Amino acid sequence: MNWINEMGKFLRLLVDKWEGSLEEESTPIDIESGYKEYFRQDRSYLIGLDNGELELFISTLEPEQIRPLAQLFMYDGLLSDDRGLLKKAKFLFELNMRQSGSFSFEDYGFLAKIDNELKF
Repeated sequence: MNWINEMGKFLRLLVDKWEGSLEEESTPIDIESGYKEYFRQDRSYLIGLDNGELELFISTLEPEQIRPLAQLFMYDGLLSDDRGLLKKAKFLFELNMRQSGSFSFEDYGFLAKIDNELKF
């Protein structure tokens, strides 16, 4: 449970940064550390995976880790303007919804945000 709380705090910082509500004086957010700390992999390794390899990787995770990884990809992609990361996030959100059988309005909002960014 502690992992989930810590990941939630980290993602909240990314959301605040994306929305521009993070105070400038605050400590900069090291996105690389999020990949290492919560998923035990380098950012470069994870972003280099194709969808098949990514699906294999998430099979090694706990089910509750998939959605936070999708969110990390999404906010990393939004902040770095990286369409590849946004596509990975979309893939993971959709895969998680299919595997878990759960459909949340928040996830549909994330998918809409990703689709909107991918249009440009």
